[in-house]
Parts: sequence; structure tokens; C-alpha cells
Amino acid sequence: MSFTFTKIERLCSKKAIDDLFAHGKSKTQFPFKLIYKPSEFESPFPVRTMFVVPKKKHKRANKRNDIKRRMREVYRLNKHILYDVLKSNKLDLMFICLSNEELEYAVIEKSMLQLMTDLSKKDFTEI
Repeated sequence: MSFTFTKIERLCSKKAIDDLFAHGKSKTQFPFKLIYKPSEFESPFPVRTMFVVPKKKHKRANKRNDIKRRMREVYRLNKHILYDVLKSNKLDLMFICLSNEELEYAVIEKSMLQLMTDLSKKDFTEI
């Protein structure tokens, strides 16, 4: 498996993001909240992902960008957890940072891995 995170794997469409907020389910593992929803997009990848660090929590852009960069790196290295389970299902995901402090890589990795493993155990035919 390739450890890349290409443009096709990113959730960018405003319509898809609005739909995710309106109809998605969520799971929280502090310091992150995961919003997910089954999707019908055409792509060779089973998951589209977005990372959010609110300006309300982190005022400085460089801090927000640093946290998002760490989140993307954790996802890029561990996305195979989801890809192995989701053969025919398609998902839209959004990871939202809830913490006011700048997060270390180890904290981000532990929380995101917990969220991704919990999500991989779900049965998406019921959603």
C-alpha cells in the first residue's frame, strides 16, 4: 500500500462538507471529534478525509497549520486500518480538533488511531 495522501483523497466539495455536517454521525476521543457519513462518490479510494482546527481554539495560523500537518501525517501513515475494512463502502470523514493547547504528535497519534480503529469495527450497512 502506498503511504500517500493525494488530492483525490481529500474532502474538498462544499456540497459534500455541508451534507456531512447535516447528516453525519460523530464520535469523540479527546482531543478530536470524528464526523463520518457513507458517501456515493466516484473514486478509486474508499475514504475522503478533511482535517479542521478551529480558529476559535487556535488564533495563530501557524499553530493551526502545524496541528493539521501532524493530523494529516498520522492519517497518511495509518489509513490502511480503514482501507482494509472498507472494500466496497465509501466514507467521508472529518477530524476536528477540540483542544485549546498545541498537541504533540504522540497525543494526536493515540487519539486518531483510537477513532480509526473504532470506526473500522463499525458495520456501515446500517448507517
